[in-house]
Amino acid sequence: MENLVTEKEYEIHYYEVDYKRRVLITNIINYFCDVATKQSEDRNVGLDYMRENNIAWVLYKWHIDVHRYPLHGEKVIVTTRPHSFRKFYGYRKFQIIDEKGEIIVEANSIWFLIDIKKRRPKRINDYILEAYKVSKDNDERGILEIPDIACVESIDNEKTFNVRYSDIDTNGHVNNVKYVSWAIETVPLEIIKNYALKSITINYEKETKYGEIINAFVQIIKEDKKIICIHKITDKEGNELTIAQSIWKQ
Repeated sequence: MENLVTEKEYEIHYYEVDYKRRVLITNIINYFCDVATKQSEDRNVGLDYMRENNIAWVLYKWHIDVHRYPLHGEKVIVTTRPHSFRKFYGYRKFQIIDEKGEIIVEANSIWFLIDIKKRRPKRINDYILEAYKVSKDNDERGILEIPDIACVESIDNEKTFNVRYSDIDTNGHVNNVKYVSWAIETVPLEIIKNYALKSITINYEKETKYGEIINAFVQIIKEDKKIICIHKITDKEGNELTIAQSIWKQ
């Protein structure tokens, strides 16, 4: 089957950037999720189809590499394509392309399909495969590998957050972008001012809901011209919700 690619143009707005006029990594992820939703809606397997069939896509892992941040006022093209499916796993790729046609951000992601009522994985059916133009026998494409994340061995900084109504997504759980925001909030301001976030890897392990108290921890490893931050997010009982690793370079 042909390779299905969906693209959408975005203009970088003032409210989407940091003090250096660079788009925030959380908004990059918002673009990715938005264009993936557009593809699903265009192919008639969007939010209505999910609700009618009591299923949902849940994000499992991200790996994002930023070669250059789009700046305020720039127009970029964000693309996505389904890479492959296996059982209940979906593998999806993303790119951001600038006005010169250069790829400035790349990402791989892993999702899994769940039965909303049973809260269990749901095998991807032929209708979904056909909608995304992915062959049932798609082993030749393989899976997308996401780098492993080391365990937090010591805590250099921590913060506590309350889950707000605005943090909740269409599935009734915390939007995946919020975990990234919580993780980055633990990075000291001096790092954010003097370094740029160049890559981030995220593993989502457990969902949380409105009203929960969230604890975010970070271990900071300083290397030559590079800082590695290892993140852990837990609920108030100490259950691990998300782990992440961010790499910052000068």
